[in-house]
Amino acid sequence: MNGVRVLELSALAGAVAGRVLADLGAEVIKVEPEGGEPFRRSVPTVPTAYGEESGAWLAFNHGKKSVTLDIDSDEGLATFARLCKTADIVVTDWERLTLAQMDRLGAAARDANPALVFAEILPFGRGAPYQDYAATDTTLQALGGHLYLNGDVDRPPVRISLPVGLIQGGAEAASAALMAYHHSLKTGEGQRVDVSVQECIVWTLLNSTMAWQILGLNEMRGGAIRKERANRFFTRLVWETKDGYIFFGPVGGGGGAARIKSYEALVKWMNEDGFDDPILTKNDWNGDGQFFISQEDYDAVTAVIMSFIKAKTTEELMERAVRERILLAPISSVAGVFENRQFRARGLFRKLDDPARGLSVELPSHWANLSETPLADPRPAPAPGADTDAIFAKETEGSLT
Repeated sequence: MNGVRVLELSALAGAVAGRVLADLGAEVIKVEPEGGEPFRRSVPTVPTAYGEESGAWLAFNHGKKSVTLDIDSDEGLATFARLCKTADIVVTDWERLTLAQMDRLGAAARDANPALVFAEILPFGRGAPYQDYAATDTTLQALGGHLYLNGDVDRPPVRISLPVGLIQGGAEAASAALMAYHHSLKTGEGQRVDVSVQECIVWTLLNSTMAWQILGLNEMRGGAIRKERANRFFTRLVWETKDGYIFFGPVGGGGGAARIKSYEALVKWMNEDGFDDPILTKNDWNGDGQFFISQEDYDAVTAVIMSFIKAKTTEELMERAVRERILLAPISSVAGVFENRQFRARGLFRKLDDPARGLSVELPSHWANLSETPLADPRPAPAPGADTDAIFAKETEGSLT
């Protein structure tokens, strides 16, 4: 995306969209009020040489530029329009701008540059009953159906503590903006892109939406223990090891021949180690007979398997699982993610040195391998208005490029 210019007026969702576009090589210019956008001060903060700065803001705004501009003044609007003449995409969200501000800026932008893509990230999108409603990420997780599926069945729904809705909405907005930009390149015709975070969350429910339409089944939430679609009993999916946790559905979860072979390999290993309780082979645990198993029998086999797994390290379990195709997977902590040899071999993490802030960190910034147009290396996030003079000085030459 070298040569593509993006203007970003954002909080979290818009910043994520801008971050994706910056990683792809676009020049992303943050348009901020004097002193910087409010998102710079969102909690939790981290100490830097500039003072307390938002950790989320730093994570999603490296590799960008910043200009300060009063977009609510007539002079600022005129300057913004001139910037739009040299831009290809504008990205914004509702936490930064009201609908009225978006309409005002969008009209000026499209008048100045009919080929421009103007992308908006909104809680519920435009043109529907919730158009004017604000929302938090938790509200959007709830109304998008995400909360209902999270947590244990004997407790109320719980939210994922990270703002997954806003982040998902930002990623989807970047994709939608690129689709519109492709259309603009072919036709010279720009367009307005309207992204609803609520709809992005519904998309993440995947086959849960089909289960309702095809089977009439309103899936139950489940954390470590859940009731899978066709079962009469609850199964355990999260198991404690000697040094951590794994995700594993040894019996009663469907999966056909692969699940049957996985369980057979597990039982063989357990027998080798002296775990030969008759309950392990009492039932047709993963075949056609699985749907007639009692909860009492399932709990009994779970207790035996649990004692075996708890005696093994996660590494032991993984080594044998890979060799014998046992369908289990480790549950990584954040530390485990950074130490993961697959990520290291793929080069997911790249170092970002930011001497002005006194920071040196590794970022998961190499999220795709593009053979001809590799992702941009991370660069420090800008100070408020750091590029104002350099970018606006071009105006005296008759161009803002």
